[in-house]
Amino acid sequence: MNKITLEDYKKAIKASYEEAKKGQYSTFLQNPSPAELKNFCLLLFDKGISKQDQEIFDLFFELDDKSSKRKQIELAKIDRLRPIGNFLRGRTENTRTLSLDLMAVLVDFNPRPFRKFIGGDKREGANIVVESTFLKEEGSSEESEIKFTVIEELKKESSSKKWVLVAMVLLFVILLSYGVKKTFFSNKNCMVWVNNHYEAADYDEVKDSLAVIVYNQSLLDNFKKVTVCDTTTFFKNGKPLFWYAKVLHKNDLECFTHPGLHPETGVTLKPISEYMIAKYIRKK
Repeated sequence: MNKITLEDYKKAIKASYEEAKKGQYSTFLQNPSPAELKNFCLLLFDKGISKQDQEIFDLFFELDDKSSKRKQIELAKIDRLRPIGNFLRGRTENTRTLSLDLMAVLVDFNPRPFRKFIGGDKREGANIVVESTFLKEEGSSEESEIKFTVIEELKKESSSKKWVLVAMVLLFVILLSYGVKKTFFSNKNCMVWVNNHYEAADYDEVKDSLAVIVYNQSLLDNFKKVTVCDTTTFFKNGKPLFWYAKVLHKNDLECFTHPGLHPETGVTLKPISEYMIAKYIRKK
């Protein structure tokens, strides 16, 4: 049984986008600039969105009930939507789960949000034969099988007892599979930002965090937030060694060791330049 991942969610959303950009809202989706995406969000909001989609809007735009939510979306910085446009245009694969959920709303992909998508893997035929195979140890050639064939038993029991038996068998298999999964398999299918670096994580355990992205080994190994100063070596063979984002309220830079998106704001990082070094670092 294949495990549903964030990668599957991304592929499904991209497929829906290819259809949606030819449809009713092609004006907004053909060239998904941050400004067009914000206008599209406002249009959908005005037309009326479901309670589930409202929760996605609330989380993405950090909306509250203190003032008009439409006004809050209007005033939101368009840079917040830039990673979505970059993803839809194929310029980046690195984006937050929250951004994917908003994209699912924009291209009308279901099931959404990701927690519903990842929970939608259902199997049929459990009322006839329940069979499950678990690896004793990851990478091991030995397997231990647990099989329950309930056909003959169902024939002997009354209708009500059949369902009781099926429910008990299914519950046993579910509990057993959960225990085996937790014991022997590491479900590290995403990453979460911790202090100054990414850590591999189980999506179920960190899905409420705002800094969750799809698993990426290169970012896991190389993407770090670092402190730089005027004696730091910023270039090697003419190429930048750091990428930055401006912290406006501090009039400062946050520097990272790998290109990509800012893990907390989603803003695309820019390569360091002599101008930015002189203005924000050497002046100290």
